[in-house]
Amino acid sequence: MLNKKILSCGLTGKFGLFHTKISINYGTFFSCGLNYKKKGYLILNLPIFSSSIKAVKITKCKISIIFVPFLFCKNIILENIFSGIKIIVCITENISIFDILKIKYYCNKYNVLFIGPNSPGIILPYNKIRLGIFPLKYIKKGFLAIISRSGTLTYEAIKISNKLNIGQSICLGIGGDIIISFNFKKFLPFFLNLNLTKKILIIGEIGGNIEILFSKFKKKNIFFFISGIFSPLEKTMGHAGAINNKNNDILKKIKKIKKKFLVFNNLEDINLLK
Repeated sequence: MLNKKILSCGLTGKFGLFHTKISINYGTFFSCGLNYKKKGYLILNLPIFSSSIKAVKITKCKISIIFVPFLFCKNIILENIFSGIKIIVCITENISIFDILKIKYYCNKYNVLFIGPNSPGIILPYNKIRLGIFPLKYIKKGFLAIISRSGTLTYEAIKISNKLNIGQSICLGIGGDIIISFNFKKFLPFFLNLNLTKKILIIGEIGGNIEILFSKFKKKNIFFFISGIFSPLEKTMGHAGAINNKNNDILKKIKKIKKKFLVFNNLEDINLLK
């Protein structure tokens, strides 16, 4: 399924065109674009279809990436799902909570892997797949998988690992909005059942339980970095909009993870992975 045929939703926009072009130059294969009003156009030598149904029927694409504004995301993503798309990467942020809950329901119902929303995407150096907005300057092939909710911290981890001559097998931003539709049970066996990935770095933060869910996957060497340890009490922080209450929840989370895994004090500790 990977790197076969990919639908770029928003290819006709400035942002979508810019990043789709970078991905194509990197080696990712796109089959078509989507725009209801510009059907029949050719952009980057890719045909533009008026619907996901036509795109899937004609090109047999199974992966899509979403660059469209948040007001139009729900209908396009649901159409992707109903058309037979099996992996959806959503770059768009600020999709309404009600819309993402509906998207999440149908993703589970139709067994669709949804990455996002508000995700920098996913990059697989060995497969030359770049779906999203990852900068390529510090990306190189290696054994380290980097998974994070924060795009900025993901970029920083990539930069530091590059300086230490540690390459990446996969880099993934699971999404930064309050509610994400990422299903780690579907993702881990599909992407990390590879001999290429030897170690996994999970970059977590205040709020949520995503780190605990990842810690249940014991087939690989997993390491954690949890940001926000110095966050002020009773203040809304992090992508999840969590509040670090008087009991200092983030310290409880770190203490729980430390029982089984190594938790880095800062991202410079990536040198321990060499």
